[in-house]
Amino acid sequence: MNILLEIGMEEIPARFLKPALNDLEKNMKTYLKENSIFFGEVKTYGTPRRLILSISNLAVKQEDLNILNQGPAKHIAFGSNGDLTKAGMGFSKSQGIEATDLEIIETPKGEYIAAKKFVEGKETKALLPEALKGLIEGLTFPKSMKWSDKKIKFARPIQWILALVDNELVKFEVEGYKSGLTSRGHRFFGEKEFTVTSIADYFTKVRANNVIIDIEERKNMIVEMINKNCSSAGEKVVIENELLDEVTNLVEYPYPMVGTFNSEFLEVPQEVLIISMQVHQRYFPILDSDGNLLPKFVVVRNGIDGSQKVRIGNEKVLSARLSDARFFYQEDLKKPLSENIEKLKHVVFQKDLGTIYQKLERSKKIANKLVDILGFDGNRTDILRTIELSKADLVSNMIGEKEFTKLQGFMGAEYALRSGENEKVAKGIEEHYYPRYQGDRLPQNIEGVITGICDRVDTLVGCFGIGLIPSGSKDPFALRRSALGIVNIVFNSKLDLSIDKLIKISIDTLELDGVLKKDKGKVKSDVMEFMNQRIINVLLDKGYRRDFIMAVLDVENENLLEVEKKLLTLEEVSSNENFNKLVSLLKRVGNISKDHEGAVNISKELLKEDAEKSLYNFYMEFVSVSEEILGKNDYLTYLKTILSGKEIIDNFFDSVMVMDKDENIKDNRLSLLASLNTIFNRVANLNLIEIK
Repeated sequence: MNILLEIGMEEIPARFLKPALNDLEKNMKTYLKENSIFFGEVKTYGTPRRLILSISNLAVKQEDLNILNQGPAKHIAFGSNGDLTKAGMGFSKSQGIEATDLEIIETPKGEYIAAKKFVEGKETKALLPEALKGLIEGLTFPKSMKWSDKKIKFARPIQWILALVDNELVKFEVEGYKSGLTSRGHRFFGEKEFTVTSIADYFTKVRANNVIIDIEERKNMIVEMINKNCSSAGEKVVIENELLDEVTNLVEYPYPMVGTFNSEFLEVPQEVLIISMQVHQRYFPILDSDGNLLPKFVVVRNGIDGSQKVRIGNEKVLSARLSDARFFYQEDLKKPLSENIEKLKHVVFQKDLGTIYQKLERSKKIANKLVDILGFDGNRTDILRTIELSKADLVSNMIGEKEFTKLQGFMGAEYALRSGENEKVAKGIEEHYYPRYQGDRLPQNIEGVITGICDRVDTLVGCFGIGLIPSGSKDPFALRRSALGIVNIVFNSKLDLSIDKLIKISIDTLELDGVLKKDKGKVKSDVMEFMNQRIINVLLDKGYRRDFIMAVLDVENENLLEVEKKLLTLEEVSSNENFNKLVSLLKRVGNISKDHEGAVNISKELLKEDAEKSLYNFYMEFVSVSEEILGKNDYLTYLKTILSGKEIIDNFFDSVMVMDKDENIKDNRLSLLASLNTIFNRVANLNLIEIK
């Protein structure tokens, strides 16, 4: 048995389509599983005007069920006289059966009474009307609407419902819309209505009416037609996946066409023109072989062929957009970028954290400290100038009018160069926004690196300092992205920088600015915990073992380069055949000594056994060299030294009873183990490592 459901509606936003189809599939599968109805392949299709669900090999009826419900224990259900107690009668009544039909079953806990029931499965056809009705009513969208006198909420008004099981209509009604055997073709190139006699007939007729219901097929058509018809030799149409997905879900039958615009607009930076085409108009730009924008674009028409009128109409709309962009650009160039700095005193970043100007002043103070720590004194002037100008484009015409917000940073760099600023400063202004999203490029020059870190840490610590902490999906200031950005920048730029120290500098700066509201210690611990989770995520993405990461981060919050160096060392040492055995022994050392609360003083005179004397000597030799080894950050030698004591530790546990009857001897041995545990775990908490 096969079923088909089509929900017809007014055109919905492109971004609504795939999530709605995913929900349609997921909710139907859930219903079928919960109702014990076997099914085969579930597929969805969709266009702006229709959501379609297709299920093959659906069971004719529900599975018959033999249900065993367990009641109270036998000795509770029956009294000493063999009659049912109130508990037994209550269970019998709740199951709707006579007392004589109760059964006694054996369980691991003893004998219990039980009720066996046979439930015959219902015909699937009888269940489908309510199932499909509930499926439609249960759909949700990012934004829904009501219309007419209907109570139902939907993305856009429903126009028709088609529902078939094999060749038969599935009858049901949703808010006055009755299911039927009628669908509609393409709005402009298909029949207003057509009737189907079967599921196969639907697929044939919907295609004949110029509707391509398969999303992937429409997407492939767009790419193939663009490659075949829309570019000449030496030209390349820029097809971004995100835009391609959006355009695919805006049409029912795609037909790409080439339009043109006045080449005079090319005086504007091509990134501005490309943004206008892609974001505002959903057009695909065309570049030459050198990557330069040509005065041409591709628009995808919702139709089966080209149209001179449609092409001209799109050219006029784009020309108006590009005229705005050129006007904004020319107006912005009439004054140097630095004149915008004063305006930032009147732009609020966050009501409790002050203006963007105040934020930049804090960032400069943080930067001065970082320059000293990292040894970039020769770049100090350029770094501070980069920070000073980094947000100046936010009040430019191009960005401030909200038309081209995606170009913040890029336009700042363009205007900085046009204003006579040096190239490092201009590049830093653009790069300080990187990375903007996961997988984005990272800043390369130190001006962009330091500016980006200072901007992000001020936002992150500032928000925590006034109580704006992300919860669940709520993160209005993108603090998770800021934290990830800091971590990725530090790793990529190989900065010898302590995250702990960076956070402290930012807290002190916020306190001096008079905007810190929360306790400094609490803010620091909360931010560090928040950062640690991002550090863990980045290191997992780099391929390190989770237990190694947790072991290293448990020791102390140090600079990330040293964290990674420790992880690489652990990976190298873990290949030793004795590593897992040693870790097991170290866990034993840690477990035995963890509750030792006495003074950790080891008395040589109380060492009786040769094995414990050997362990003591190993410990003392390790202590004598440990500071020198760690001073050089020579983690490999440190861990290999621990590894060299494997036989000594093993022999100790084989030969020595730690919990001796003599309290003094016992405490002395526990002190030795506690001291060993402390020194062993200075590079990483080896107790957290999993034995593989």
